[in-house]
Amino acid sequence: MAAHSHPHEQLVWLLKGRMEFRIDKERRMLEGGGIVVTPGDAEHEGWCHEDTEVVDVFAPPREDFLAGGGPTWLHEK
Repeated sequence: MAAHSHPHEQLVWLLKGRMEFRIDKERRMLEGGGIVVTPGDAEHEGWCHEDTEVVDVFAPPREDFLAGGGPTWLHEK
């Protein structure tokens, strides 16, 4: 996912695989079963190093997603 930020706190629960995250200036590797929390308005990005399955939780809920939208980095250009 490309570098971005949003006002929502985001919790990423990695069910399987490996992902590398950058939150502001901190980088970390997450493996299956791991959780990372991104504070609201923090710039962040991630890289999948193999097939992954994740659960994303946003607080407060993302109204743009509930209205049928989604992250712009998931859409083909």
